[in-house]
Amino acid sequence: MLKTKRLFAGISGLALSAFMAVASPARAQEPHYLHALSDLRTARDYIQFDKHAPGGDVRHHAIDEINKAIDEIKHAAWDDGKNTQFAPPAQGVTTGWAPLHQAESWMQRAKGDVEQGIDTPQNMGLRDRAIQHITEAQRHLHHLIEMGIQ
Repeated sequence: MLKTKRLFAGISGLALSAFMAVASPARAQEPHYLHALSDLRTARDYIQFDKHAPGGDVRHHAIDEINKAIDEIKHAAWDDGKNTQFAPPAQGVTTGWAPLHQAESWMQRAKGDVEQGIDTPQNMGLRDRAIQHITEAQRHLHHLIEMGIQ
């Protein structure tokens, strides 16, 4: 009886260890896509920060392109076996000063992360489409900045 209890305790301990190793995949994942998700969400927050500023259509198009890039990156991450629930959260708007310039910086970081991400054949170009969406969002954002909208 004692041997059975010890054997059961040992097996339970091993099972718990295996479960914990599987339950924390963020450490084992290649982090580029996960960082890009966080950076794009932060950029989107900065663009949405001032809802009363003019340039609503251009702002809307930039946000729409960011959302499309986020969707592509999520799919690419899923295809690579990454769990996007473990992506760091958006950083949030920490300063109201020059929010569009802040968004520009975050989008550039996200684009760099996506470019470093692995583009496996089963992704069928998801990474490249995400880069195109980020580039298009940057184009809209530059247009807002040129209009002098902050």
